Amino acid sequence: MRLIAGNARAVLAVATLFLAACGSDSTGPTSLDSNAALQSLALGLNQLGGVESPTTSEATSAFSAIAPLLDKVNVTIDGASQGMYAVGLRESFPPGTCEETLFVDPLFPPQPGVCTPPSLGVAIILWQTHSATQPPDKLVLLVADVGTSNFDFTGQAMPAVALYAEGQNSVFTSESGTLTTQVAASNQTCNVALPPYAKSGTCSFASFTEQGSIVLSEFTINGPGTRTLTLGIPSMTLDGLWLAITEVQPVPLTGSMQVPAGMVRRIITGLTGGVR
Repeated sequence: MRLIAGNARAVLAVATLFLAACGSDSTGPTSLDSNAALQSLALGLNQLGGVESPTTSEATSAFSAIAPLLDKVNVTIDGASQGMYAVGLRESFPPGTCEETLFVDPLFPPQPGVCTPPSLGVAIILWQTHSATQPPDKLVLLVADVGTSNFDFTGQAMPAVALYAEGQNSVFTSESGTLTTQVAASNQTCNVALPPYAKSGTCSFASFTEQGSIVLSEFTINGPGTRTLTLGIPSMTLDGLWLAITEVQPVPLTGSMQVPAGMVRRIITGLTGGVR
């Protein structure tokens, strides 16, 4: 789940997808069982991932393996507690892997001697839903790294990214804040369809420990809005998958891989493209 974009405009581009990826706003957490909650998430991720993402039926079938591990967590949005379902995904690469040789852009060949290690290898998905047949009412996507990640876009390096959607009309993107992440793999393995840039790899169920605070600003079709909110993540632990890629192979860089939408598609593949 690589984030190839080099500036904030890539994040704003995918924000428009969030406008169509969520259902109507809910009044709070519901009592749906894990399978129903994951069916709703599959609908939202399928819309978000676009035509190359797995079908909803494929996602629903694959999510059945994750259902027993699905957690509910509490976060705050502008100080108000929100109960949400939660799942995590980590992707790691062998030492010496370089972004420049992993994703091949024929228009911009890699510079000799330049090696950028793959970054943003952790994704946390939080969502709130009232129906298995509707996309999530509220959806949070956090893309960061193990350790403490910075969401400040004013720096030179590509920061971590947070996206939050509520209902069909409100989308927020991160502008500052930090998130501290720790991931521990279990001894239980999982069978996951490898992404195209992985020649070999192993999957394990894992626990994710998260804590942080992120400020997000509203994004509209006409550009940045004036509303901001703060996502508070108290110390919490949730379950998910760790895909440890042991051998990589170069793949052509396409347009869908240059914004987080492409990264979301790879998250979908990791979560739904063959878990059984």
